Amino acid sequence: MEDAKREKERFEYLFLDLEWNQTPGTTGLDGREAIQIGVVAADNKIQKIKTFSKAIRLSDPNLFNEKTEIITHTPVTNIMQGKGEDVVLTKFAQTFPEYHFLVVWNRTTYDLFLRDMRKNGILIKRHTPVFLQDVLSVITGHGNNLIGFEKALTCAGIQYVPNYLHYAKHDANYLYQLYYQCLQKYSGVTVEERCFANKITKKLHTENCRYVKDMAVDRKSIVPKSMIFKGYTICKCCGKSQSWKQLGWEFGNKAQKKKYRDDLKQLPLTETNIEKICKWFQLSYSITSDIVFVRTAFSRWIVYLQKDKVKKLLHENYRICKSQYLKKQKMKCIEGYHKQKLPSENFFEVIQYIKYHDAGTIKRMSKKSRLEKLLEMVEMELKMKNTEEKGYGYDNMPELRRANIG
Repeated sequence: MEDAKREKERFEYLFLDLEWNQTPGTTGLDGREAIQIGVVAADNKIQKIKTFSKAIRLSDPNLFNEKTEIITHTPVTNIMQGKGEDVVLTKFAQTFPEYHFLVVWNRTTYDLFLRDMRKNGILIKRHTPVFLQDVLSVITGHGNNLIGFEKALTCAGIQYVPNYLHYAKHDANYLYQLYYQCLQKYSGVTVEERCFANKITKKLHTENCRYVKDMAVDRKSIVPKSMIFKGYTICKCCGKSQSWKQLGWEFGNKAQKKKYRDDLKQLPLTETNIEKICKWFQLSYSITSDIVFVRTAFSRWIVYLQKDKVKKLLHENYRICKSQYLKKQKMKCIEGYHKQKLPSENFFEVIQYIKYHDAGTIKRMSKKSRLEKLLEMVEMELKMKNTEEKGYGYDNMPELRRANIG
């Protein structure tokens, strides 16, 4: 019965998102572990037919990075209640035995997915990956600057809940909507345009590209420009041509942005205008009467309004707990709020203050103080001393050589 059901389900597209934890002190793939997976499956008409989402347990809770909780709003206790990586990925492979296109936001997500599938010995069926961030950076005229996911949702006019970002099941759904909408629009504006594709390299070229002239006839085909959404990439030689950039997103120059900011400052505080201001700073919010509850990636704030002016500002209580050698630990909440000095009565300026106040706090938390670095050096000296006493010598422990500690 189950096999018959799967036979009916033809998965042409999978839209996949992973959220991960980066082990403190690491930056690359080796220190990365997935903690959530979200998938939306669609048929050949890009109609949604199935969803899949699971929490994934960390291999070791001691590897948890406090920044993970700030970004994903998920504490380590919740993460450790998930199932093992091998169990979740096996279930993924059973749920989606075959698919043609695997759409992800960027290559970082795809690399993590491939590594984890291979690590757990799970067969990866042949498919075509599509990196939507790369596609949009080309066809929107954003140049070499990669566009952010939330910025893309905003430019595409897709309604989203800021609090839902960085939850894999929601991001997979937003990814699906973004792909579908951008493909439909780009196909429409380029419906009468064609380009040349190399069947072997899957590269797209304009008619005047120098590589087209030298391309073997049996490798050359004429295709619609929308094939960029099907895993084809654009030739570097003709990729800067304006003819590709037809999605028409307006990113605006500095003068336009300044004017828009100035306009936002003058708006009456209707619910619609409060939404515009909070979205400008990419902050989550809710409104009750004349009170606006604001949530940043770090903490919560309460803004009291009266006749289009801010009358009072409260900030959630936090304190820093420090362990041995004054290493900073997670910011822990003390119950309640404290009154924050008002930077202005203008709502826009207050929200701007909230944004940069908490951004600065996060930045300071991520930096080690000079004292912390000195204490780490002392700790390393002690390790070296213990090593000498055991008779191992520095040559056998290159990471503890004297040259490394100045």
